[in-house]
Amino acid sequence: MRAAELSVQAPGVATAPGRERWVLAGLLTAPGLYILIMAVVPAFLMVQLSLAHREVAGLWSPGFELTQYRQLATPLFARIMGFSLMLALAGALICVSLALPAAYFITRMRRRAQVAWLVFLLGSLSLSEVLIVFAFQVLLSTSGTLAGALTTVGLLAPGASLYPNFPAVLTCLVYLLLPYVILFFYPALSQLDPEVEQAAATMGASRLSTFTRVVLPMMRGQILTGVLLVVIFTFGAYLTPLVLGRPPQWTIAIHINNAAMGAGNLPLAAAYAVSVVAFMVALLVLTRVLSRRKASEA
Repeated sequence: MRAAELSVQAPGVATAPGRERWVLAGLLTAPGLYILIMAVVPAFLMVQLSLAHREVAGLWSPGFELTQYRQLATPLFARIMGFSLMLALAGALICVSLALPAAYFITRMRRRAQVAWLVFLLGSLSLSEVLIVFAFQVLLSTSGTLAGALTTVGLLAPGASLYPNFPAVLTCLVYLLLPYVILFFYPALSQLDPEVEQAAATMGASRLSTFTRVVLPMMRGQILTGVLLVVIFTFGAYLTPLVLGRPPQWTIAIHINNAAMGAGNLPLAAAYAVSVVAFMVALLVLTRVLSRRKASEA
């Protein structure tokens, strides 16, 4: 009797994982199709528009022309892309350098202190980018608190302003992205085995040496992903460089808007956008290759 019950239950047990997979696939179908449609369709329309023929008065007609892509092979476009990449890499370097130690020390605090820090970081994300950028504009202006304090101590000339310039743009972008990067590193750092650090301490390693020689090598994949996250966000920044920077500090996103809305050249704006998407895809592929290589070496 017992053997018969087991023989009856065995097929049900065997088909349970298969049923769960079908249920999971069904749950992921709708959002997967939504993401696919919202990514593929706009990309197709953007490529089609970039190959179209430009008409007067900001209009365009269907066609297959490479006129707009030839304008990408100019020193101006190379300078715009180079500055956007330089700004993104500088922001990524500063954000990761600040966020990794901050997240590490948060994970080593008591539980109540960790919750307080997480609530604070999440609360800072509730502020809109518009509010933060214009707050920086007021803070760095001639009549702002920071400029007034620097003028009082003689570090800033009377009537001078701390913007528009590159440091103002970079500082505001780091402020905007730093909470995201800290929250990104927090789960991985909180799951590190504390016995590894204790073993390093028993061998005479200081906390700084443990962090640099033990924790950082274990976080190489997350660090690379964090850098990529900041680069993607910063590369397409629009409002911050527009308000706090001069035209030489404008990113590719601002030039796309100027080409579409200012010059009325929609095919050129689409060609700019296609080049940015292609660059980001290449960056993602490169990051994937590097992460796999580091994983194989480990």
